[in-house]
Amino acid sequence: MAQKGGAPVIPLSIVGASNVMPSHWMFPYQPASGVCKVVVHAPVESTEKTEDELNREVRERIIEGLPEEQRPLE
Repeated sequence: MAQKGGAPVIPLSIVGASNVMPSHWMFPYQPASGVCKVVVHAPVESTEKTEDELNREVRERIIEGLPEEQRPLE
């Protein structure tokens, strides 16, 4: 969508969300506690890139903002 409109994509990394809302909680049965952090990365220009190139660059930026224990396995 951003690519068709020529708009930049702003990648966001969410750090520690599983501490606030564990994956085994289907619905919150108790108030969430803890802290998570949102990292706002520099915009990625979408013009003059293929969809695959744009996806790859945005994904890399998101992963860069995560701590080692939250990064995907290679």
